Amino acid sequence: MVAGIIVGLILGAVASYAVFLNLMRKKDKMASEASAALTRAARKATSEASQLRLKVQGYEKGEREGSDLILLFPNIVKMIFAGKDGDEVVNYINRACQNLLKANESAVFLADRAGARLGLSASTGLSKVLGKRVNLGLGDGFVGLAAETGRLLSRSGLDKESVLVRRKMIMSDIPGFKPEFAAPMLVEGVLYGVITVGAFEGGGALREETLRALAAVGAAALENVRLLERFGRTSSLDPETGFMGKQSLESTLEKELERVERFGSSLAVMELQLKLAEKGDGIKTRDVMGAAARYLISSLRNIDIGIRATTGTLILLLPGTESEGIKSVTGKLGGEIPLLKLDDGSYVGPVGIRSVVVQGGERNDARDLLDRLRAKESMEFEGYYGA
Repeated sequence: MVAGIIVGLILGAVASYAVFLNLMRKKDKMASEASAALTRAARKATSEASQLRLKVQGYEKGEREGSDLILLFPNIVKMIFAGKDGDEVVNYINRACQNLLKANESAVFLADRAGARLGLSASTGLSKVLGKRVNLGLGDGFVGLAAETGRLLSRSGLDKESVLVRRKMIMSDIPGFKPEFAAPMLVEGVLYGVITVGAFEGGGALREETLRALAAVGAAALENVRLLERFGRTSSLDPETGFMGKQSLESTLEKELERVERFGSSLAVMELQLKLAEKGDGIKTRDVMGAAARYLISSLRNIDIGIRATTGTLILLLPGTESEGIKSVTGKLGGEIPLLKLDDGSYVGPVGIRSVVVQGGERNDARDLLDRLRAKESMEFEGYYGA
């Protein structure tokens, strides 16, 4: 019996030891798995830390580029605002695209005064694609879409546009012209042009922000140029009519004809001959011309230009006016100007009107165009001012 008890104790001890060993093996296995899990977590954390370190380095690089931009940009802003005319401002903007954005391809399109069409004014790296004369309307292609929407567009973000918009853009885009970004130059809703850039060197964390800032600076500079041109015209105004004087006729017409060629928009040139102003004395001439000019100033668009060519003759330059439009304008002015009353109770009286229309894209000389205009027969409008 004692021997049985001893054997039982021995077997129990062996079983307990076996259970103990089994438990130890399980603990070792669990410890090994935990160790492996910790190792994997450590490796993952190391990888994430490495990625974060790379991101931090990228942010630091972008910050350094931003600091460089802050140091460089004021000089470029001064240079852009120093431009004496629109073409000089555009050349500085185009140069800034290369210096600031590291763009190997850039183009700057100016808008006509009506804001309806865009014409290429300067480009880099695109001579084979764009040539010298390119013009397009709002909504045409990638450039026209940026102008029409007033938004900075990236080619990679075009999938956000509607199918209809993308289809129109593809149909009207300039063949082979694929800029990565297009930024409109706007001031209080007035479109001055569009900047396009592409084919960049290296990366650029602040590329879109820089382009947006450059477009804002360019728009402000072009607005200043336009205001200075207006002030320049004001300094040489005819005192009786408030229109530009005859010494400005050829130079102003030459500029408008250059815009016709650049933007592909039409131009109507109209001559008004006020008969009583041609025949009357100084006081009568002044009253007739003054009454007609006040009426025209209140009736014409802000982009139209009036010039006093001779004692009793006014020239109107009407950008964007086609043949049908000039017929309508002729009928309106011919019907209303003769009936304008003067201070003494009399009327402005008979007016002769003749005009010529220059189609978009045509190249014309100012003197030749004036000769063509004067060779045409006038339409005479008398009205019923004597009734």
